[in-house]
Amino acid sequence: AVPTLDQVEGRAWLKEMSTSLSDTLLKNIELEEKIRDDIVESKLASMEKRVQSDDPNYLGMMPTLKTRCIASHCLQQYISTFVGQFAVLTSEEEASCLLDTLNQSRISSMKARKDEDLSHAFQEACLAQWGDSVEEIDAAMERANSGLGHRGSSQMFFLTQEASATNALIILLSLLYSKKQDDDCSWDTEAFAEPILFERIMEVLTDFLESEERDGVLIDPNVWRSVSERGGQVAFYCTSFAGVVVQILDMIANLEEEQFGRHKESLFPILCSLIRVQSDEIRYLVAGVFRKQVGGMIGVTTGK
Repeated sequence: AVPTLDQVEGRAWLKEMSTSLSDTLLKNIELEEKIRDDIVESKLASMEKRVQSDDPNYLGMMPTLKTRCIASHCLQQYISTFVGQFAVLTSEEEASCLLDTLNQSRISSMKARKDEDLSHAFQEACLAQWGDSVEEIDAAMERANSGLGHRGSSQMFFLTQEASATNALIILLSLLYSKKQDDDCSWDTEAFAEPILFERIMEVLTDFLESEERDGVLIDPNVWRSVSERGGQVAFYCTSFAGVVVQILDMIANLEEEQFGRHKESLFPILCSLIRVQSDEIRYLVAGVFRKQVGGMIGVTTGK
């Protein structure tokens, strides 16, 4: 049987776990950035015909970069699973360290998905795998036209990484923001988390709405049937971040009345805009927020 840890042992274990995960993720991000820089530099050098014979082939570096990107995503997914316990026992220093690492991954992957040279290198890598026969080229074109071609794009890899980093950030900040203060807690977790949390929330919801309006006509309606599960199959911001939006709306619905009231001026207009999105799942959650939070503020008693 697994032994039960007391609070002191639990805090020490969580500190060791968070530090180890943070260090591992940080090192992986640094390696990612170096590989990305090497790929772009090698690509630009080859275009200018000044590449040396012993220089690495940038297409050959692509599998390594993809592996690093997937590793960052998996680490961030795992971090999301233990932050519930972590938020209860963590110190301000430990929370700041983990949040800084997740934010660095978020910013790094956001820059990568916007890098056109890197995007072209990913496209060239996909083209190199098509083969020479007419059948192979036709099959590749069919996948691209159906949206499946997104799976090998730089946007698919880096939007997924950015979304998982953002999701882990929001989960941890939400837990700190809603944590009940007690005598054993040496810091004000609500005051610490509030400004960072709502900055991220407004950024994600604003970018989601802009992407949904811009890219929505290009997306198969079936993708929206369960966005939290299927959204990441297509490389648009609105589909990749749909699961993050679901997480945010669930958090907003569970805020205390006073907490929601402090941000009603910024939240209300964007919640109104979310009513018109294509996802039934998101619209259902928005309805729940209006029913509970806005209904409570205007004195309307509603059932569940």
